[in-house]
Amino acid sequence: MTVQRKLQFAAFVMCFAGLFAGGLSLAHTAFIASWNEQQLHRLVRDTLSRTEQAIDSAVMKMSDVVFNQHTSCATVDRTAMTRALYGSSIMKNMRLETRDSTCWSYEERNQALEQSIASAQHNRTRNPDYSLFSLGFPGWKGLGVRWQYGPEKSIIEVLATSGLLFAILPLELRDSALMQLTLADGSSFASHVPRAGSGRDEAALIIFEEKSVQYPIAISLKVDSAALAQWNHSVSPLTSTIVVAFGLGFGVLAARGMFRSTSILDELDAALANGEIRPYFQPIFHLESRELLGFEMLARWIKPDGAVIPPLAFIPLAESNGRIERLTTELLKQAGAQLGGLLQAQSHLKLSFNVTPDQYLAADFVDNLTAQATKFGLPLNSMVVEVTERQAIADKDKAAAVSEMLIDAGMQVAIDDAGTGHNGLSAIHALGANYLKIDKFFVDGITLDRKSSELVELLAALAGKFGMTVVAEGVETEEQIAVLLQLGIRAGQGFVYSKPVPATTILAMAAKAVTPGRQADGGGSQLRSA
Repeated sequence: MTVQRKLQFAAFVMCFAGLFAGGLSLAHTAFIASWNEQQLHRLVRDTLSRTEQAIDSAVMKMSDVVFNQHTSCATVDRTAMTRALYGSSIMKNMRLETRDSTCWSYEERNQALEQSIASAQHNRTRNPDYSLFSLGFPGWKGLGVRWQYGPEKSIIEVLATSGLLFAILPLELRDSALMQLTLADGSSFASHVPRAGSGRDEAALIIFEEKSVQYPIAISLKVDSAALAQWNHSVSPLTSTIVVAFGLGFGVLAARGMFRSTSILDELDAALANGEIRPYFQPIFHLESRELLGFEMLARWIKPDGAVIPPLAFIPLAESNGRIERLTTELLKQAGAQLGGLLQAQSHLKLSFNVTPDQYLAADFVDNLTAQATKFGLPLNSMVVEVTERQAIADKDKAAAVSEMLIDAGMQVAIDDAGTGHNGLSAIHALGANYLKIDKFFVDGITLDRKSSELVELLAALAGKFGMTVVAEGVETEEQIAVLLQLGIRAGQGFVYSKPVPATTILAMAAKAVTPGRQADGGGSQLRSA
């Protein structure tokens, strides 16, 4: 481009920017204000929906414990009560009340909580047998869900509700917004209060509210109008000089508002794009010889400042927002780069990784996984697909067909968290898996509780009849190893051997295990016969 053309182009840009700057500014302001309100309306609705789901889950958990009107503290399965709370960050305790007795899932006494329950005002739901009530004492708020399942008989689930509002608000608004979940009687059971307090002029607040149709609960979000007016409105000083057309300028400004990071979901997308979510590997070992048999791939979110985000804080988010396939692919890609060579050299080692039932039943799951494994340098005969029990398997016939295709392709299949999720014995029968992984919940109790030991023995015997290898998860003590060996279980994973570690540590473990004269695949028979 000649100097003359450059000058003409610069003059055109300046002239066009001058003519449309006012209109573009007004359009941008109106668009961002409307978009911000939509974002906050959606945030309020999503939070209310999450609360309803937490109550729904509590109701289902109570029905798992109380089977009929004759259930009492003398007859209730206390293990079932604690299991109903297992794996949930919001469900904290369960209390059974009859005319003659009261018992808790956990026996530790909390006088402040008991006083709060005794003085609670109950809010009836559409089903008169159920009610909700707020709980609280200094430093803690919660929600009680009560089911009157018989005359003078009830069961109460205690929910710690602070997590419902944790990190929900965009960072820019957290010091200028008040958010509350309340019951019909006006009592609050969860709240976010800005550090500066909530004593603001009501006239200066913009209010977003929603009420539940299903339960007597409501949510209120009050945002300082001045803070909301500034949110997402920052404009680069160079913007006015680079606008060459109304459409281009408006599109740039609109994109700035639409794609501005406003939630933890946006942070998750950025983490996936920047490689902050990395694979860690927990060894699977022979309980008797302590030989390395393989490793389970786990996800760790490591931020640039070194902070580690635990999996429970982002894996469910990825599953419920369509990111879990991308996350799995990214982890397999890194695992191939880091450990593909090891798996090719030591073919007895197995790399296991989790997928949800929805992923397992997805169209072209086997073809896509096979293509990815080949692309990333992962040997198919070293891969074990673990089906988690976060969700029920909707179509067990299709799942059995998927298992058959995976096995025909050279891979193997495992049922993870056996006995604790939605699928249970039906999945063991239908899935056609090669491995059964016994959950840490049962392994924890085998040295303390005869019932846990008998249940583990039953699962191991059942797996043996189906030709499955049993792996015990969460093994933490030598005493547990001794009992597991007595029960015929030969493979395990847990802190007694190693915590989840990066690939460099796995490579060092594998190198140490291979000594001169030992065949590289010498441990495979032990895993297959475990």
